[in-house]
Amino acid sequence: MKKFVLGLTILLSIVAMAKSKDDVIEKEMMTKFPSLTDGSTTINVHKYDVDLHKKGSELKVELKGKDKELKAEYDKMNKAKVEEVAAQMAKYVQTQANDMKPVKVKIEIDRDALPDEVLYENIFER
Repeated sequence: MKKFVLGLTILLSIVAMAKSKDDVIEKEMMTKFPSLTDGSTTINVHKYDVDLHKKGSELKVELKGKDKELKAEYDKMNKAKVEEVAAQMAKYVQTQANDMKPVKVKIEIDRDALPDEVLYENIFER
């Protein structure tokens, strides 16, 4: 019985310590890119969702807040700067994943009851 409890404890410790690469990249993204900004307008990022696949990766940038206010703030942003920041994020995901496959970047308003509203979507090759 003692061996069983000891084995179970060790197994739980290993599982608790093991983190997927997706989760690690998501946490690093929150420290490197805590907000979406064009230099004059800034929107805080609620969370990142990174999914690594064999054919490419997906990066979802989730913004949370009042829909109309967020949409108005996003509409004020310089779209060329948003594109530049999205490219930097995609490059960062590729670098951290050690994989130069395409990254699909999606910026959306995270809603609780309704479907999320996509504000930006693009695929970055390299």
